[in-house]
Amino acid sequence: MTRSISLPMYDFPEVHASSTALLEALSVAFAAVGEDAQPSFPESSVHEHLMTMWKDDNTLLSQSCGLPFVEALHDYVDVVATLKWAGISDDRGWYRTVIVVREAQGAATLGEVGGLQPVITNPQSLSGWCSLGVALGEVTTDPQFVQPYVESGGHAKSLQMLQDKRADIASIDPGTFQLLSRHRPTLTRGLRIIGHGPLVPATPLHVSKIRNVSLEQARESVLEVISRPELAGARADIGIDGVVPMSNEDYSAIAPLVERAHAILPR
Repeated sequence: MTRSISLPMYDFPEVHASSTALLEALSVAFAAVGEDAQPSFPESSVHEHLMTMWKDDNTLLSQSCGLPFVEALHDYVDVVATLKWAGISDDRGWYRTVIVVREAQGAATLGEVGGLQPVITNPQSLSGWCSLGVALGEVTTDPQFVQPYVESGGHAKSLQMLQDKRADIASIDPGTFQLLSRHRPTLTRGLRIIGHGPLVPATPLHVSKIRNVSLEQARESVLEVISRPELAGARADIGIDGVVPMSNEDYSAIAPLVERAHAILPR
């Protein structure tokens, strides 16, 4: 059975060729250790559709968000690594989201966003929902400090809603913000970063629990491929400068953050 390998979290059209180069190299590496897999490019970025794909036995390797892993995927997959974002991630592969508002609104700190309209990607997003709730919890204990959130379905859509004045504040994955600032500057122009989310492990790369290869072999394959010198151009194009080994246990830090976020932005 040929299974799929995908990197759906940052595969924007502008960097698709570089994502493809990484996936093709990963496919060859996994074939060498007895796992027949080929690159896959999910047509839908809808969260529910991605969840179905991540749980599917036909998915060998993919990339998700830390919160869905903790709440729903840990019975299906094992974490092997995370990408290290240039100028963003620390040495462990952890990062903080950027929290943005329109410059014209005048808010310069999180303490000044009372009454504003948050937009989140979806309520199972570590970067889009949880990080925003935790950050707001640093300046208030009042769940009515901001208006009830609206959902966009994706970080680019959240930024567009800010530009269209259909929402006022959002927490954006920093890798995505970096990519969109470079390739779609109209989405980020006129926005101000007024804060950051908590330090969290970046989006996990994980393998299915149904596999022939050992977890350590899978991890070694991912680390070796993404670190190859010949893929330096692809890494730079995406905005990453490496890959860091990670395990399921690294994401245990997320559960306490969910409780804090829920107190301010209840799901």
